[in-house]
Amino acid sequence: MSTQKRKISYWSFDFLSGDEHFFDADVFCRFLAYLQTVNQQSLLYRDEKQNKAIALESIREETKQGIHMYKVVFKSCKYNHSPDYMSSLDGTERPTEKLLSEGDKELTHMCFRIDADEAYAIFEERRNGVSVGGTVAYLNRHLNAFIEVSDDLEDDFCIWSSIIPPEDFLTALGKTSRIASTELFVENKILGTGYLGLMDEDINSQNDLIITMKAKPRKSLAKRGIESIYTALTTGGTEVSRIRVRGKDINKMDVTIDSLNGKKMDEVTVKLQENGIVDSYSLFAKIEELLGVTI
Repeated sequence: MSTQKRKISYWSFDFLSGDEHFFDADVFCRFLAYLQTVNQQSLLYRDEKQNKAIALESIREETKQGIHMYKVVFKSCKYNHSPDYMSSLDGTERPTEKLLSEGDKELTHMCFRIDADEAYAIFEERRNGVSVGGTVAYLNRHLNAFIEVSDDLEDDFCIWSSIIPPEDFLTALGKTSRIASTELFVENKILGTGYLGLMDEDINSQNDLIITMKAKPRKSLAKRGIESIYTALTTGGTEVSRIRVRGKDINKMDVTIDSLNGKKMDEVTVKLQENGIVDSYSLFAKIEELLGVTI
């Protein structure tokens, strides 16, 4: 098999209700399981403006070394474009047999790692495939149908994604144009300390408490304070165990910067099949390594 480099990006998926972010791993997993039950015709979406058809090719759930993953493959095609064929040997042409309603099938791979407070995703960037924005729009169309058949859910939230920069925390922070909120993760033992002495430690609470600081509308939190907390975190001089920042990058794209994430690879080398299509097993094997699977 020949090989090729494929660009990848990192994303944080959660739910948005109003202007509040939250994540329910059980609901997210139930939704992905629901998609596996939908018939192929209903899974197809035609974007008439861009002459593009998108469908879900497959979803596979796996757990390896305690890491809960969903390997997702989308297929898409560009239709209403059927030019003549041209030979690469002598330049001759012949009419195409492709119908205007047909297009070359393109695969786009992504993998979700289900964490307690987000679905961490690695996404294969394809110019001719499905974009992350297209993926989110596609999922939200089916999320509405999922909510309708779920007795315990209300139609007041949607799936949201934000890019996770490949740079280290401080570099990525320096590139933000606006910081909308900062979440500080602290151990729940501080409930009974001088920090929050008015509350007793609750053994039923999660190990981490999340303190959220929000900027005023159209304003930004100061980077200097976040940088100071991060410096204290890395030197062991704070009760904070993790920092997560939500904001906008210089391109006005939603971005999530997490102190848990170090610098990441932005491309992987994968095997190609004889027809030039990426070998899905090869690509997902590389993604598994990036998600922490060591074998």
